[in-house]
Amino acid sequence: MSAIKLKAQKVKDVSNLQKIAEAWRECAINRGWTFDTGEMGVTQFVEILAGLGRTSTSDMVLNDANVYISPGDKYASKLRHEVLTRLGEDGTITWTDVFHITSNFMNSSWVNAQRISYCLIANLPINVPLSTTPFAFTLGLREDGKWDERAGLYGSKGGYVVYCNGHVTWFDGSKPARFLKWNQSGYTSDIREAIPQTAWITCGNDGTDTYCLSDGQLILLYHAGTGED
Repeated sequence: MSAIKLKAQKVKDVSNLQKIAEAWRECAINRGWTFDTGEMGVTQFVEILAGLGRTSTSDMVLNDANVYISPGDKYASKLRHEVLTRLGEDGTITWTDVFHITSNFMNSSWVNAQRISYCLIANLPINVPLSTTPFAFTLGLREDGKWDERAGLYGSKGGYVVYCNGHVTWFDGSKPARFLKWNQSGYTSDIREAIPQTAWITCGNDGTDTYCLSDGQLILLYHAGTGED
């Protein structure tokens, strides 16, 4: 990856993550839209952020699906140009309005249609500590706090985490990331210990098979599009 492309990807990823976190705060805190609707995959989560079921375009919050795609994610699905800006006949936005079921690298599949570049943490209560609770992060983060060489958007060089207050932090892959535990009892490299037990991580395949094994490590993503689970 050239230095210019790397810099452009980092700028875009930071912007995308900030917009996604801002959309969550707008929905959950400012507008009172609830997210505690049971087990929720990325399909439902993105639709809620977009304004699923709202009858007016003025009710939409995140109306650009491109924010879910990183320039460095070669496995991401292509997006329809009109996504999230067009209401269906019944006044709702459907998943097919969000992501077009096509792929630019292999045959179309339902899994690929739901591929996004960031893992989102669903079912977070609105009273979480905004500055220390992770909300989303770039693909490839392992349970040991490092990014996977094969699966990470930046390989093993590192990755980004955005917190609920919109602050984005770059974690250098040369050392494990550190997160404040949810119970405030100390720090951990496992991001799952930094979120409430009622929340879970979804990574672009409707919440199923969120975790996959690679080189003996648990990776917090679904490696969609590679033919490898």
